[in-house]
Order: sequence, then C-alpha cells, then structure tokens
Amino acid sequence: MGANVLAVQVENLKKIYKVGEEDLNALGGVSFQIQKGEIVAVIGESGSGKSTLLHILGTLDSPTSGKILIDGKNPFEKNDKSISSFRNLHIGFIFQHNNLLPEFSALENTMMPGLIAGYSEKNVRQKAEKLLENVGLNKRKNHFPSQLSGGEQQRVAIARALINDPVLILADEPSGNLDSKNANLIHELFKEIKIKFKSTILVVTHNKEFAAALPRRIRLRDGLILSDEHSS
Repeated sequence: MGANVLAVQVENLKKIYKVGEEDLNALGGVSFQIQKGEIVAVIGESGSGKSTLLHILGTLDSPTSGKILIDGKNPFEKNDKSISSFRNLHIGFIFQHNNLLPEFSALENTMMPGLIAGYSEKNVRQKAEKLLENVGLNKRKNHFPSQLSGGEQQRVAIARALINDPVLILADEPSGNLDSKNANLIHELFKEIKIKFKSTILVVTHNKEFAAALPRRIRLRDGLILSDEHSS
C-alpha cells in the first residue's frame, strides 16, 4: 500500500442542533484523518458526539459547517438522491440493532445493497454467498432472521455491509446487544475482516476491552476530540 492513502478526512466538523431557543453544540470543530485499511474505535460518554459523528460520516445527517471527504469526495456537494447513491456504494453500516429485513433470508439480506446499486443478480448472489461463508454462515444462508441467533444476525449484517466493497464501514455498538461470548466473536470477526478485505472501519463502542484491543482510539468529550491514541 502506498504511504498515507486516506479513506476519510474530517476538517473542523461542527454540528449545531436547535433545541427550542437554545443551540446545542453536538460537535464543536472536530478534525482527524483515517488511512485506508485502518480500524479505529470512537469512544466517549453519552452525549459526547459519537453518534452525531457517525451519522454525518454515514451521510445520514449533514454538518452545520466543516468538511468531510470520503475517498477524496465530498458527498454533501451532491443532491439528496446522489447522497443516497453515494452512501449505498461507498459506505457499509453495521448497527447495534442489525436492521435485517425479517421477510428475507440471510442471503437475500446480504444481497440487498448490491441489487439496489444495480449490479447483476448473479454476481451479487455469488458474492453474497462468499461473504456469508467468510463470516461462517454458509450453512445458514437460507434461514430467515427469526431462525438465527443474535450473533448470527449480526454476522449477516457484517456480510451485508461488505457487499459493495465500501470505502468505509461504520459500526455503531456492533456488539451492544450480544452476550459476552458472542460479543467476543464479533470483535474477532472485525479484526479478520480488516485483514481479509483491507477494510477501513470506524467503530463506536462502549466496550472498553474491544476498544483497548484496537490499534487506535479517538475519545470524544462534549463534541471535541479529547485524545487520539495509537497503540504501538
């Protein structure tokens, strides 16, 4: 890999919400960069700005001021339809509540973003099957979410996030709903994905052990970066 290939650039990012007559500063001018292939934890207390940052990076919310570049592109220079397309093609999401569609099988759920992007069904199906195999679910691909355990559902969500080869994977408390055994399995899977797919991953987590095991931690407090630590 060439030196310093950036997946994400965040420059003086601010987000102000109007609450009645008051201005709530959710982000007060945040700047950082993430190189391609990095896995980064974002940590901090409730109300520190973690979710706001995640939603803006995922183009689910827009900044008040400042700039984000994902793979060198500013998604907010586009109209709403183009932003949705950008999100589907370039960003993979893994939520605490896995947001699987109950009426579709594990395989169909995994295929969904690829079909929305307009790729051929045959290619998307082959890729989805391979991804489910990678997360240890090739024998469960035709099961519906209700027939899968919480840990299995979250593994389907991880496969779905990878289907379009996103520049950036955003994970919001990906093990927050799981018992410690399944949480640990998901944490290990993230590390495997980073190696196997060279994915760039930003994880918001309250899990101190998971955060400590990752090579970089950005700590937020009151909408500002308190620290940005790299493990040796």
